[in-house]
Amino acid sequence: MKKIIQWLCGFCLLAGLLSGCHTKFIQDQVEIYAPEDPELFSTAGIDAQGYRLDAQTEHRVHSQILRSSKSFTISFWFKPEANFEWTTLLSMGRDDRHVMQLATSGNPTGERCGLNYSIQSGNKAYRVISEKEATVETGIYNHIVLTQEGNTVTLYLNGEETASGNVAKQVKQLRTDELILGKSLIYNDPQAEGTFQDFQIINQAWTAEEVQAEFDRFYPKAVLDTFHFSNQDDLTGNLWFAENPVRDLYFSWSSDKPEIITDQGKLTKPTAAQGDQEVTITAKVEHKGQIFTKDFKFEVLADSPKTRLKRDRIAVNNDFQPLMNENDVLPAAAENGSQLEWTVLSGGIELQENRIVKTMASEKVNARLQVTIRQGELSETIERDVVVLDAFTGYVLSYFNGELGEERGKLAYSRDGLHWIDLNRGEAVLTSELGNGRIRDPFIGRDRDGNFVLLATEGFDNPDIYLWRSSDLVTFTDHQLVPVSLWDPFLKMSGTRAWAPEMSYDPDQDLYYIYFSDPTEKDESALYYVTTRDFEHYSYPGNFFKPGYTVIDGTVLQAQGKYWLFYKDERKAAQTIYYASTDALSKLFGEAYDQEFLFPLRFMEGPFVFPVNGEDQYYLYEDYYPYGTFHVAQFSTLGEDSDLRWLEESEYTLPNEDVRHGSATPVTEQELQRLLQAYPPALID
Repeated sequence: MKKIIQWLCGFCLLAGLLSGCHTKFIQDQVEIYAPEDPELFSTAGIDAQGYRLDAQTEHRVHSQILRSSKSFTISFWFKPEANFEWTTLLSMGRDDRHVMQLATSGNPTGERCGLNYSIQSGNKAYRVISEKEATVETGIYNHIVLTQEGNTVTLYLNGEETASGNVAKQVKQLRTDELILGKSLIYNDPQAEGTFQDFQIINQAWTAEEVQAEFDRFYPKAVLDTFHFSNQDDLTGNLWFAENPVRDLYFSWSSDKPEIITDQGKLTKPTAAQGDQEVTITAKVEHKGQIFTKDFKFEVLADSPKTRLKRDRIAVNNDFQPLMNENDVLPAAAENGSQLEWTVLSGGIELQENRIVKTMASEKVNARLQVTIRQGELSETIERDVVVLDAFTGYVLSYFNGELGEERGKLAYSRDGLHWIDLNRGEAVLTSELGNGRIRDPFIGRDRDGNFVLLATEGFDNPDIYLWRSSDLVTFTDHQLVPVSLWDPFLKMSGTRAWAPEMSYDPDQDLYYIYFSDPTEKDESALYYVTTRDFEHYSYPGNFFKPGYTVIDGTVLQAQGKYWLFYKDERKAAQTIYYASTDALSKLFGEAYDQEFLFPLRFMEGPFVFPVNGEDQYYLYEDYYPYGTFHVAQFSTLGEDSDLRWLEESEYTLPNEDVRHGSATPVTEQELQRLLQAYPPALID
């Protein structure tokens, strides 16, 4: 059951002015009716705690102004969490033939449009429609204004008029005073999900100058609200401040402890004698005679057992993945010196000197493990359900052929991760009758139970991706086309492509992150992601990695207590692979290691990376696309002290001369034997 939230204002009821949630203000002889709820209306504007709408809530406002006035203004700030077509911002009416609605975007004429207003009376509907670019942007507060002067309706978005037109009917002719926020009264349109602020209903139509003035009053706060740092609880490196200008605003940054963090963001770690330091960094902007600021507090930790335990807990938690293998040796110590004590709480495994041994004859064994992290007298404990597979003995490579328009998903195998032989005698394995049937950039991952999930690009310019699920890479189920890319101006997402999809699992949230590319002509596209728990329901997309220049072809490796993102930098001077890191997928990716090329030549793309079976090593493959080949590196450490070494071309062989962007994943002996039986390998000359 949906929760209907209504606040009643006794004064207004006694006055007979309202039947619901409004307070009356007098400003320059203008009556303003705003909800009594302080979360929805505040003279502090978007500094106030916002009123959040989601699929389970709605807000109903009763307004005598809308019931009786020929002229009015509705003004509010809205920070959406999604922007699907026909997302309703406001609606009111008394039945399905007498209704008013304001929507974020839509396609009433068969072509996409932006902010749009409609009023229906009887069998006739009247619309005021904005150009498609004029739609709300996710991730930032938008100022939205609707005015009506007689029969003239004008729409404003972020201080700019986006559409104006005449309608034959007025809102007051609907003969109702109930306005619903975020939900269509009549239609089954998407409900607005996000945060409303500073909602006002005014009994006169604002001029364009008044709308602009209201926008300027809080716009810098809206931009400041978009600044976030993912490492405020334990800053260990220099800060990256927003480059000027940001949305045409010039910001300055200042520190209250420049000896720890300078005004330019350079970090000096405190000594043990200084102890932990809390540093406040203030962002400041001046806009049209007003000064706006926002404080960001950072914890800069001195070396201590408590600090070392905190960092080791994060790293151990990241390495403590739900999929393990028989004969894996669990570490006895963490990077910062914490001792690790492992315990089997339940399930069909035992530990022999920290080596995992199955006690059940099954390919997959369920168990629950506990690790206690000790740093002197301090300790923390983590428990996790795990699935233990057989030891990995080989690898499977997924790739596609480069024949334009005839791309198909193919598989190869290897015993050492360097020398590959085609499966199925080089014929396609991954095919689809869905969409256009062109399989590009095939990726093989595993879910939390050890089963396979396969993803692929659908052809070239398509917003959907292919998805298959399989327990053995022989029988495929749940094949579907998943729409992941949507048109969103704030995200710089065109909604026309979803290239090179891949997947990572986050056990802390029990979420799968599916990330992909949607490059546009503008040099500012990010890597994007959606999340899912069940491969049936998917979140609205967001920015997975946004360094300020176009990036594509992301692939993630979990290692060294972190998540590492390899990606292609699309800038003309780069056109090669770099990497970034994070200590939690929920924080997404921030700092990038892009000071020098990983490989000393340009025109690299399509990286994939995987662990070497039985070793503390990894292989990185990069597609050297001008020459239709790959370059391969081996490493054990990433970051500032990376030991990445590029192999000689004589040290590896591809399955054939037409191998394009894909992925490689380790497999068990039984999994490999099933592949060899189902897909006989190509003959070796």
